[in-house]
Amino acid sequence: MNEKGAVLPSVMVFLLLMSIMILGTNRVFENQMNQLRMTKHYYEVESMLILAKMELNSQYEIDKEIRKGIVTFPNGIVTIQRKEANVFILNGTLKDVFSKQLEVELTPQTTEEQKVKEEKESKQDSPLEK
Repeated sequence: MNEKGAVLPSVMVFLLLMSIMILGTNRVFENQMNQLRMTKHYYEVESMLILAKMELNSQYEIDKEIRKGIVTFPNGIVTIQRKEANVFILNGTLKDVFSKQLEVELTPQTTEEQKVKEEKESKQDSPLEK
């Protein structure tokens, strides 16, 4: 390595390899951030759809003739359209970034049946006392 000009090519190869490694690491980081962003959008829309389904269920108990509706959230909207007698299509859109569609079948229940069902669920969730 004492020859003139031998250090420059070695340094150039080293810098090339370091640049490739840094750019590869940067690309992996960008992909992970995009995946995280998409996962976040998915769960936000999923939450909006679940809340809209609960709202639809409560409104359906009051008025069985619901045809369509809109549930507005701070991050987006869920549109509701009737497909069949008790089948609804919920389409959640997150600020024109991400959307998901869900088909829901509602069964009319009396409030007494709902109370019995909730009591059974709460008994199953509660730990056994000794």
